[in-house]
Amino acid sequence: MLPVKLASSIPQYAYRAETIRQQEAIVAREQGVSMWSLMQTAGVSGFHLLQQLWPKANTILVVCGSGNNAGDGFVLATAALKQGLRVYLHSLQAIENYHDDAALACQQFLKAGGSICKINDVDFQRVDVVVDALLGTGIKGQVRQNYRDLMGLINKLAQPVLSLDLPSGLNGETGQPQGDCVQADATVTFIAVKQGLLTGRGIEFCGDIYLADLGLAKAFNAMVAADAQLLAPPYVPELESRAWSAHKGNSGTVLVAGGNQGFSGAVRLAAEAALRSGAGLVAVDCHSTMQNVVSSQRPEFVMADATASDCHNQRLLNKVDSICLGPGLGLDQFAKARLPLMAMDKVLVVDADALTLLAHQPMTRKNWVLTPHPKEAATLLGCSVAKVQQDRFAAVKAIANKYQAICVLKGAGTLISDGQQVFINMSGNPGMAVAGMGDVLAGIIAALGLQSQSLFKAVLTAVYIHGRAADIAALDGRKGMLPSDLFVYIRQLVNQH
Repeated sequence: MLPVKLASSIPQYAYRAETIRQQEAIVAREQGVSMWSLMQTAGVSGFHLLQQLWPKANTILVVCGSGNNAGDGFVLATAALKQGLRVYLHSLQAIENYHDDAALACQQFLKAGGSICKINDVDFQRVDVVVDALLGTGIKGQVRQNYRDLMGLINKLAQPVLSLDLPSGLNGETGQPQGDCVQADATVTFIAVKQGLLTGRGIEFCGDIYLADLGLAKAFNAMVAADAQLLAPPYVPELESRAWSAHKGNSGTVLVAGGNQGFSGAVRLAAEAALRSGAGLVAVDCHSTMQNVVSSQRPEFVMADATASDCHNQRLLNKVDSICLGPGLGLDQFAKARLPLMAMDKVLVVDADALTLLAHQPMTRKNWVLTPHPKEAATLLGCSVAKVQQDRFAAVKAIANKYQAICVLKGAGTLISDGQQVFINMSGNPGMAVAGMGDVLAGIIAALGLQSQSLFKAVLTAVYIHGRAADIAALDGRKGMLPSDLFVYIRQLVNQH
């Protein structure tokens, strides 16, 4: 069976690399499958993928380290020999030092006519594809120098690279490189998806990701609790349909508070995103100098002042079902005057500058969502950005637990957590790296939070729709994509979910 590309068929679950290392033998034994048989299937699956991706390849270079990942490489090399390909195989370990199944795979390769070569003996001009079987999930600590030297050589080559299980040097738990890391063009991961492939810098190093479940996926998912879940169809929660008799009050009222002097754009983006996501009424509380600018751009907005005590504003505040606090808010007295909104018994989305204010005055409450990017996450946790990015899974759960909130940790491979479960968003693209995208997301969450009986499910749907709208917009090109380009697609998508 050919490995399946994740972009075309996304499984429901992801696991820490250590979870798979600890459980694969147990699951295989329960299914009556030997580890040697698994290694054979993995290596052959890797070779079939190589043939599929590079059908004209005649000569390959396989680089092996130690342990089972090297064994997978030996099996792949043996399959290539049997198909008539020329194989260079370079091992960083003496063949007499291989043990168990890896030793058996090495002997099988040698019996098939293969030989171990020095890296200096490789005719790189003849090599069509490089196969990385150096480390896989076996990495512990920083990569040793001899491995780093070989990784550096691989990364300088013009030939495409296929990594087996993980790009060597990548931490399968966190998605962070352990020093140097192989830059793969494609990665075939075995048994189940490793969570580190899908977030942070892991996405940079993997290239296209393929899953070869080795026939164990169903049993593995049934026997082993997932460490994360993937957010993609058909696992995106559906929104509740709107009744024919519905009026604007049934669809919810959202208050977007922010838009300090010079920052009308942020509050405008969040407010329109809420409207396009199906809110019945959206009120905007912004700086008095920004009100004419905001209201003239979108006449559907109702202007408000959350700090005023007059009847109009108090009546409007009483009608509000959901609050989005933070887009363009600033950190001055105007911003601090809106802090009481955090105590209102409404669905609350806290974004941007409001997250900084929250970090200075930490609190917990129910029914709220925090949407930090890595720097804001570091502020919320009182640590460095590097520490957040070093383990995004730990960071998103830590924020959710510290503030008793749903946390959306933005960035490549956005993570969503309620403190227990973690979801990895599979939509979105690098074109979203532009000011204002986070404001749009905050507005979508504020609106969809009123359209589901579960706030967590609503947040999942909102995050996926945000990324999916950007994916559709990116069909016209990722560079130059604007947050406002998403609005027409957000409207389409909320009507499909």
